[in-house]
Parts: sequence; structure tokens; C-alpha cells
Amino acid sequence: MIEQEKAISATKHPKPGTFEDNIGVRAIRLAEVFARLAKIAVETPFGLRNTELRILNTLDGEVSVSINEIARRTHVDKGWISRSVRDLETRRLVARRSDETDSRKSHAMLTDEGRRLLEKIRPLVLEGEQRVFSGIDERRFKREMDELLANVEEILARAEEFPPIPTTTR
Repeated sequence: MIEQEKAISATKHPKPGTFEDNIGVRAIRLAEVFARLAKIAVETPFGLRNTELRILNTLDGEVSVSINEIARRTHVDKGWISRSVRDLETRRLVARRSDETDSRKSHAMLTDEGRRLLEKIRPLVLEGEQRVFSGIDERRFKREMDELLANVEEILARAEEFPPIPTTTR
């Protein structure tokens, strides 16, 4: 019990100057926790893997989205997205159609069944998010996250301009 309390305390207040105090490490930790919460709330009861849920979320509110665009928005390999979309299509949650100008490209769209499933999942995810954000100004946090993500996207778009990070050899 005392070890668990120390771990919780270390998570809440990492020692300054350590990697646990690094924003990137904290963001990864948050992503891992959200992934675990999604597994508990979505994967187990609804049979959706994290990538599949991300695809459905990307399609939510859209007429259709190309496979390339889904891969770009989710930061997941295009081949993995294609296989996942095929699986979702088999389950009748997503439909696909060929691009009108290039038959090699395809677009995905939510089916009515996919929309109904998202409507079942949405309140569970929102409830979990409210619990996570207890005591935190959620709007401010999301606004700052959007700024961070915009900065990251800009850095990634200009990655070739930055010199490689030197490595030490033994």
C-alpha cells in the first residue's frame, strides 16, 4: 500500500529535471492511460480495437474520407488503415467506394449501423473524460492541446529542415 501511494505521489509530482517531469513523457503517459480506458470502455464491450475506433471517429460527421486521409489524420500506416477498414466493412460499420477520378483510391464512410454504434459509445467515452478532467478547466486544456498539436504538425511538416540529432558511439 505504501509503495502504491509513493507511485501515485510520483505521478502527481515528478521530481523536477527528471524524464518523468518531461512534457513529452507526460503526454505519452496520458495517451497510454486513455488507450487503456478506451480498451475497458470500448474494446471489450463493443469489440472495437483502438485503431478501429479512431477510424470511426475520423468518419464521424463526414460524407466520406479517403484511406490516405484517414491514415494522415490518425497517424497510422495506410496498410493498417486499409485492413482495419476492410474489417469494419465486414462488420457493416463502414462502407467503401472507389474514388471517382482514380479507381486505385478508395473512400470510406460510416454506415447507419456504424453511426448507431458511435452513439452508444459516445456517452461512455464522455463520462470517462469528465472523470479524467475532474478539477481541470477542460476547455482551456483542449485549447492548449490544440496549440501543441499545431506546433507538432508544423515541426513534422518541416522535419527535413532540422539536422539529425547526433548520437554517441561507444
